[in-house]
Amino acid sequence: MRVLIFGALIIFNFTLQATIFTYIEILQVAPNTALLIVVAYAMLRDDVEGAIVGFFTGLLIDIVFGQIIGFYALFYALIGFFCAKPFKDFVRENYLLPIALTIASVITLESITFGAMFALRGNAEFFYYLRTRILPATIYTVMLSVPIYMMVYRINKALEKRYR
Repeated sequence: MRVLIFGALIIFNFTLQATIFTYIEILQVAPNTALLIVVAYAMLRDDVEGAIVGFFTGLLIDIVFGQIIGFYALFYALIGFFCAKPFKDFVRENYLLPIALTIASVITLESITFGAMFALRGNAEFFYYLRTRILPATIYTVMLSVPIYMMVYRINKALEKRYR
């Protein structure tokens, strides 16, 4: 049941990202809510489940938006794995940790994207990319981190309560 519910959540989120969120861009940056779902799910479950959710979320992004199949799948899986690894016993009602992990995840993902998509092609103006893409994406995504974490937390709590 958990697979169906979170699969539907990921597909619903992907639909929102591909349609509505393209119209609410700020500084030509849309929020990365898929990354928020991966981070929240990984924190609430464990590293393997976080990596699996990250892989399939990234694969969906690769299939529709990506230039290379597997690029986002790999990095979303790694983010899902590493966001869960050290935080097995944290207080789930604490919202500071999801914000910190979201900041780290967005900066890491955007920096890797810059390195793979732009710097390797000879366009190595990192500070321009930092100012126009990484910082706005981080701020915009962090603004949505607590509401999305709360939503994923409530879904996870209801599923844990129902299927004990």
